[in-house]
Amino acid sequence: MEEKKDLESGFRIINILLLESSFNRIQNVVFNNPEIKQEVNVDVNVSVNGNTVGVVEQVIYKQIFNDIEQVSAVIKMAGVFEKSGDSPLDLEQFGQVNGAAIIYPYIREHLSSISAKAGLGLIFLPPVNLTKK
Repeated sequence: MEEKKDLESGFRIINILLLESSFNRIQNVVFNNPEIKQEVNVDVNVSVNGNTVGVVEQVIYKQIFNDIEQVSAVIKMAGVFEKSGDSPLDLEQFGQVNGAAIIYPYIREHLSSISAKAGLGLIFLPPVNLTKK
C-alpha cells in the first residue's frame, strides 16, 4: 500500500514528558453545587533549536466553593518535536499552537486520573483555544 505523503504534518513527536505534578484537596469537598467555580490557567513556553521545537505547557487548576480552594493541581509537561520535511508553519507558531494542542490531552488525562484516585470522580479540563494565547 502506498503511503500518503500529503497527510503528514511536517513535524514528528520525539517525546512527551511529565515535568511536574502537584495535587491538593481538602477533606470535605463539595460536589454538584452550581456555585462551585473552576479556574483553569494555561501557560505555554516554546524554544526552538535548529529543526527541534521544545514546548513546555503548564496547567493550573483550582476548584473553589464559598471562597475556599477545595481542589488544586499544577501539571507541567514538555514535548519535543522535530520538523521533518516541508511545513508552511513557522517553528515558533507550531510550538505555540500545534505542539501545545498535542500536549494538552496528556495533561487532561493526568488530572482526570489523579482526581479519580483522590475520590473526586473525574475532573475534565475544558477544551482551550490555543490560537488566542
